[in-house]
Amino acid sequence: MHIPAAGPGPGHTPTADPAPARGAPKPYSDRLVLEQEARNYAELDRLLAPLPEPVILYDVGPLDGPLRGFGSTEKVPASGQYTVNAACVGASGAKVAVGQEHPGAPFRPIELALDCTKTTSQVIALQQGYVFAHLLLPGPGDTPWTGAVGGVLVTRIPERVTPARTAAR
Repeated sequence: MHIPAAGPGPGHTPTADPAPARGAPKPYSDRLVLEQEARNYAELDRLLAPLPEPVILYDVGPLDGPLRGFGSTEKVPASGQYTVNAACVGASGAKVAVGQEHPGAPFRPIELALDCTKTTSQVIALQQGYVFAHLLLPGPGDTPWTGAVGGVLVTRIPERVTPARTAAR
């Protein structure tokens, strides 16, 4: 279920086209890296299979090469409990930061270190407004492309409905 992010995001489907104008990151040109990236995306899709809750934010992308790291911002429709699921494939040491900014409140995003063999999950409280998620693979920016990918999924936890009590007669 590889769903590309809305808009012209950074290379979810790299191409082997000629290099763009000078100064811009070069696209992938190695067929073996492209094939490995495709396999990594397939595994990432398996790890981040969406849950039945409403999806608030979903983004995937490359973790290495010049286009490494990515992020998204989405609107949170209502305050409540949300689950953050994040995963990476083909890398180690990836991190995701998730948070919100509110006027007058200290900025404290939650940072999760990812184990790139499984999905990392955490329940967080979000307020109505906007939430951001940013994935990155720490290290020098000139690391070679390997096809490593990562993704983050934020879903709302439905409120539990308790049955109405019936009066005893």
